[in-house]
Amino acid sequence: MPLNPKLLAPGSVAVIGASDDLSKTRGKILHCVKAAGFSGPIYPVNPGGYATLQGLKAYASLDDLPEVPDLLLIGIPGAGVPALIEDAARRGCAGAVVFSSDVVLADMERAVEVARRAGMSVLGPNTEGFYVPKAGLAATFAHVVEECIAHPPPAFPSQRRVAVVSQSGGIGFALFGRALAAHLDLHSVVTTGNEADLEVLDFVEHLVEQGDAGVILLFIEGLKDARRFAAVAQRAAERQIPIVVMKVGRSEAGQRAAVSHTAHLAGADTAYDAVFERHGVIRVFDAEEMLAAAAALSLMPFMTGNRVAVVTTSGGAGGWAADLLSAQGLEIPALSADLQQALMAHLPSYASAGNPVDTTVAAAEQKGRAMLAVIEALAASGEVDAVLLNMGLSAKGRIDGMAPVLQPLLARCGVPVLFHSHITPTAQNLQALAAIGAHGFPSFRACAAGLDALRRYGQFQQQLAAAEACPASKTVRSPLLDARALEAGVLGEAQTRELLAHYRIPMPPSALVQDAAAALVAARDMGFPVVLKIQSPDIAHKTEAGGVELHVSDDTLHAAYERLMSNVRQHAPDARLEGVQVQKMMPPGHEMVVGVLNDIDFGPLVMLGFGGIYVEVLKDVVFAPPPIAHGTALQMIDRLKASAILKGARGRPPADLAALADFIVAVSRLAADGDGVTDQIDFNPVLVYPKGQGVVAVDALVATHVKTPEETH
Repeated sequence: MPLNPKLLAPGSVAVIGASDDLSKTRGKILHCVKAAGFSGPIYPVNPGGYATLQGLKAYASLDDLPEVPDLLLIGIPGAGVPALIEDAARRGCAGAVVFSSDVVLADMERAVEVARRAGMSVLGPNTEGFYVPKAGLAATFAHVVEECIAHPPPAFPSQRRVAVVSQSGGIGFALFGRALAAHLDLHSVVTTGNEADLEVLDFVEHLVEQGDAGVILLFIEGLKDARRFAAVAQRAAERQIPIVVMKVGRSEAGQRAAVSHTAHLAGADTAYDAVFERHGVIRVFDAEEMLAAAAALSLMPFMTGNRVAVVTTSGGAGGWAADLLSAQGLEIPALSADLQQALMAHLPSYASAGNPVDTTVAAAEQKGRAMLAVIEALAASGEVDAVLLNMGLSAKGRIDGMAPVLQPLLARCGVPVLFHSHITPTAQNLQALAAIGAHGFPSFRACAAGLDALRRYGQFQQQLAAAEACPASKTVRSPLLDARALEAGVLGEAQTRELLAHYRIPMPPSALVQDAAAALVAARDMGFPVVLKIQSPDIAHKTEAGGVELHVSDDTLHAAYERLMSNVRQHAPDARLEGVQVQKMMPPGHEMVVGVLNDIDFGPLVMLGFGGIYVEVLKDVVFAPPPIAHGTALQMIDRLKASAILKGARGRPPADLAALADFIVAVSRLAADGDGVTDQIDFNPVLVYPKGQGVVAVDALVATHVKTPEETH
């Protein structure tokens, strides 16, 4: 059921187990909710016979309250929590935050079922709660919130407010505290704990639908309902709300045997990375990277290019910055002669107008007038997509002196401008930057992370708009994908070819035969040379079994047939043999692999990579969830590390990338339609010919999902 909105916006709050002792969690919970400025009534509940607690009238139980509270903050021992939840649900409470960590989860599950039927939302157990500053609602005991309440930070402008959603209470409030120290404009922080009821996606979805938060920082170890993530992330993308995620931990390995190359190449986080990539979710790997992305996305326009101008008062620092930005995949382009001449009009003769632009410290004089002129010229040039300004911010009042000109410049220049100081900056200068809607990044690596986030999200939005303009066409689902129509395990040749023909996946001419004489007739019909391949549901990888004979001619067919059968009998004497496939030998091309695996969390994923017999050695592969549009397929090709080979490296003609993209689209339709039926699909190799000559899959493996006894019943 959806999150009850009164959980985050209650009219009244009851603190169950409230205490006067501020050294105890129960005392801190009451103190925080009371001190944060909550405008509704607060009811401390404790059966100890107290007249007041922390200056508020106390109550012995819910029975004694003058009204049914919207929100319960529960800090009592775990044994009493499930019964309390059930009682509160029957009374009509809207929500509960369970801080208790010693709750028996089986008992909690039953209580949650009662709460859900009553429309009550439960956060926790083992949560650190949440804090919504502008609502004056601190449902937490976190020390950083106590400090924030005692010493309210100044409000700073932003284009998009930042919200933190975390499964971990400690990490969630640590990120919130770091973001406060970095002068970000914070909307809220929510931590979900053990997620007996509400999970992180409930809060992400709520934030997206409310629209008050413009950037969401998400810390997860896994997801209760992974398939739901795609829909929530897509909704965020449609509203241009970036999600920055730090995902830790590893997925539990699936119990099925991996029979395809595709399955062997999928790592524990492959599905998460593929879904993040599809929906523009920016994955980061530490707190500095996350906060840098948050600052850039919160304050600056998105980028669609990757060209950065580095402007610096220190030549050495400029080179340092350029190296780190380049390592992040950003370009530090040479500036045109005309632009360099325009920049030098503002700089001393001993400055350098290349890129990095070394203005020397002279440009910081006279309230940075020359420096600001350089930034404006670069922003207006059309030659760069962002500007990184490195200057010493140790001198007191430096930003205050520049602010009257700098603030309107940043508002009108239309490109991101990032600030960094190679000298330890003063807190006053960093706060002065925040006051005009700018940000002082703590390191060049953080600058690179911020710019990378702006580029990735801007390019994603550009691709999303293009995909919406040209949506993927739909096909009729193959009747073979009725689970009852397909044999279990690896499909035989007949069903495989029928299935692929329905989705117009190109395969060479072939025939299934039972003896060498029939093989000769079939080969003469299709023309030599041919390939012989063993067909068996028990032999997934034919080459390893000696079950493939290449370049077979009229003269060599009989011997090749006998050799193949002998190899297979030695390698797999108990294998069930359906016969031998005679297939037209196709001319050589670029060998690729395209496949599908059924991830235990997210469902089907389509894989593309460089293939052939070395596919598991090269491991140059990318994944994406279906359905896949033509443009997205082309992007998958471009993401391959060796994609330049397909574009015509070393004088070779460019490959037929359009045909390869069409092939990927067709396989993605099969993957989407086969969700829950097909388990693994492998096309290896897929031969890609020069531009205009198409592609063909010379070998295919389709394995269906074998139901467990539990699924059968």
